[in-house]
Amino acid sequence: MLMKGEMSCQILLCGCAAVMLSSRVIAPSALQRFDQPRTVSYTADIVVNGRWLLPRDMLGHVATKPPLVNWMAAPVVALGFWQEWAAKWPMVAATLLTTALTVRIARNLFRKIPETETVANEAALLAGAACLVNPANMTMIYHCRPDPVLVLFLTAAWMCATAVISENDSDRIAIGGFSIAIGLAALTKGPAALLPMIYLLLAAWLIRGQPDLLWRSHWLWAISVALAIFSLWALPTAIRYPAPFFKQLIGRELIGPTLGLDHHFGGKHYIDGPIAALKLILQNPIWFVQRFLPWSLLTIGALCAIGWKRWFRHPLAPTILWIFLVLVFFALSVRKTADYILPAYPAGAILAAYFCVTYLRRFRIQPWQVAAFALALAVGLSAKHFLKTSKDRGGENLKLFAREVESTIDDDPVVFIDTEYNTLQFFLHRHQPGVPTAEQMAVAKWVIMPLRDEVPAELHSDLVTRNQEKQFVLGLYRMENVRTLIHPDSPLNFGWRPRL
Repeated sequence: MLMKGEMSCQILLCGCAAVMLSSRVIAPSALQRFDQPRTVSYTADIVVNGRWLLPRDMLGHVATKPPLVNWMAAPVVALGFWQEWAAKWPMVAATLLTTALTVRIARNLFRKIPETETVANEAALLAGAACLVNPANMTMIYHCRPDPVLVLFLTAAWMCATAVISENDSDRIAIGGFSIAIGLAALTKGPAALLPMIYLLLAAWLIRGQPDLLWRSHWLWAISVALAIFSLWALPTAIRYPAPFFKQLIGRELIGPTLGLDHHFGGKHYIDGPIAALKLILQNPIWFVQRFLPWSLLTIGALCAIGWKRWFRHPLAPTILWIFLVLVFFALSVRKTADYILPAYPAGAILAAYFCVTYLRRFRIQPWQVAAFALALAVGLSAKHFLKTSKDRGGENLKLFAREVESTIDDDPVVFIDTEYNTLQFFLHRHQPGVPTAEQMAVAKWVIMPLRDEVPAELHSDLVTRNQEKQFVLGLYRMENVRTLIHPDSPLNFGWRPRL
């Protein structure tokens, strides 16, 4: 009977993954929403211009995060796959691998609890379903941003750190995995890599009650390896591009959000400085409840069932400590968003599964039935996403226009003028960071720019995405027909050029 329930959970979990991924791939493209075009353009800059250390977007602005995600996507794109899935495959793989890690962590923890030992495999698969199927992951599984990859590495570091503090003797495999995962997390999104280090310190003290365990686990050696991994990118970048590295990456992305000092680095001015973060300190718990529904309610139920006095003495103490640490750590940023707390979801899913196989089983609700609910939820979330994206055809129109342009211009040189914040250049296998140079204008045979009335266009698009929700119509023009229009008397000067 247990084997039958376990097999049912396995099938249902695979069904959840298939439904969510296929619905995102089939649905109208949402690649133009939020910061995705910027991430895509970084990959294009690496492939086209070979700028691996600090790539630029289509407007000429340098990257605001370490480029590990773009390094992962670039080889696939370089093989000729200039398609949406090629830019997004790291996020898909990371989401599925995070689900697999959640199952493994949950299985190890549930086997240590007498009341869940006999159903540990089913409960672990249920935890995987909860981690995968939620409103946040419906977006993130096919969303071109580094967050899913960061969650993978942080989850791996959390798993290894838990293994380190669970053993009296140092586990070299766990320590090695911990250091590598931290290093890769730092190359994905920088400061978030501090989370597992803080967790290891707190876990040794609060869970094991043995602070000296850190010295026996060689944690300083592990952190040194992680810093070395991060330095392989950071040092060459700081030497080659000192101004953007220190002002943008260190100042605006690290110091600014933490201390509310963005205005010192060209960003938004926060009147209250660091206090601005404290005013919104409850926002993270609210986001956790909202974005992790319905599993967040079961997570809260598990916390109540365990009781606050036993939170750090219970076998599930690693999950409880990790959730609280994630919520508190990211509460310190004045520019926090709901995506920041994604690393808390695997631990929340494990607690939710624990509540299901302990409390809900009293009402004869079996784990496979909850997994079936997860599949139904996946179908519902997929339908909701499809209906939402079908209302905006700007992304699909942009892809269609790119295919028509590609068949017309072949490999002829083309320049982009005021094409704004979208992925048109990527789909044309090009990357022009910022305004075209005089040299590019001199050799260009074609121009793509917003539709003009003065000259007939060779091709024109339907409404395509311009910037987030804004749309406009683009036209393809022969350079000889518009040169005097865009370049009447002197070398081209559209105002600003990116500073490197």
